[in-house]
Amino acid sequence: MENYWQLGRWARIPVAMHWTVLIAFAWLYLLFMDLLSTLIGSAAFFALLVAHEFGHVAVLRRRKIAVESVTFYGIHGRTAHGYANTADEILIAWGGVAAQAVVLALALAGSYLLTPSLAPWVWIVAGPVLLVFTKLNVFLMIIALLPIGPFDGQSAWRAIPWIRGALRRRRKSANSAKAIKLTPEQRRELEESSEKAAADLIEKLAKKK
Repeated sequence: MENYWQLGRWARIPVAMHWTVLIAFAWLYLLFMDLLSTLIGSAAFFALLVAHEFGHVAVLRRRKIAVESVTFYGIHGRTAHGYANTADEILIAWGGVAAQAVVLALALAGSYLLTPSLAPWVWIVAGPVLLVFTKLNVFLMIIALLPIGPFDGQSAWRAIPWIRGALRRRRKSANSAKAIKLTPEQRRELEESSEKAAADLIEKLAKKK
């Protein structure tokens, strides 16, 4: 645990941060080439990681699945939780990206609405934040959906075969129901043939006596 900092409990969930999160400061500095912008961008970047992981937490609590811990790493995080079936695993995986999508939509709306009225000095803060919440956000969403390693894509893209299987089962069920569904004429014929078969059986039993 020497490589982790314990950040306490957030909403009763143990939260820790791996040292690799600090690497974001270095490559954000290469992007901004300005210390103040890098500090602001780093704070926005960490907020984005938090939004992603608590998107998972929101789905877990909605599905009444125990949340065990949250850990932040360099460009992703990990939310440990109790047992979840395939459908829930898919929803949990997409929950993080959905939270990022909400941040992206709000950032885009804010940039379009506020750009004409913002004073130049306000862009010292707004510029790095909007860049992280838009361009860098999209980059992290793509990374999160990679179907490799520890990323959410491994579970998220299981939605495709799962949906296909569900549709296949629904079609099979519908075809089975259609196959046994009788028209009123068919039902009447079946009833008449059943009555005739029952009468023949009674007549044969009576003859044997």
